[in-house]
Amino acid sequence: MAPVHRLATAVWRRIGGRWQWRLLRWREATFLVGLTGVVLDDDERVLIQVHRYWMGNPCGLPSGWASVGETWEQGLVREVQEETGLTVTDVRVVRVTPVAAARRGPRIEVLLAARAPAPAVPRPDGTEVLAAEFVDVAEARRRLRPEHLGLIDLVVTS
Repeated sequence: MAPVHRLATAVWRRIGGRWQWRLLRWREATFLVGLTGVVLDDDERVLIQVHRYWMGNPCGLPSGWASVGETWEQGLVREVQEETGLTVTDVRVVRVTPVAAARRGPRIEVLLAARAPAPAVPRPDGTEVLAAEFVDVAEARRRLRPEHLGLIDLVVTS
């Protein structure tokens, strides 16, 4: 082993776990995890929402950010619950996409699929989400923002 590696190993072991983690966090990439869900009801309709803060077409799928300490599936359950009052089940990851050169910094986008068992009546929170409803796939394709159209196709087979 080269002398520089022996020295690095000795220093690394001596500084202990807390400083090791700080060095790793400083040196390695940190990123946000964006969540988007295709939520279907028992009639195979898609949950769409009108988002208050979105520029351009505000009509999209349930979306948000994963919080520290929660799984991606838990994050989608939380987001849908907060924004519509619905409790979703059968949540699964469909796709994970890294976005390296994003305007807002590095992030990954996670597409999830979920079910909203009957009676599935969304009640928008009025804060982030102004309106929410289940619509058939054709209607969803007419109303959704372009970047969400392909996401439906990854979940719904029609």
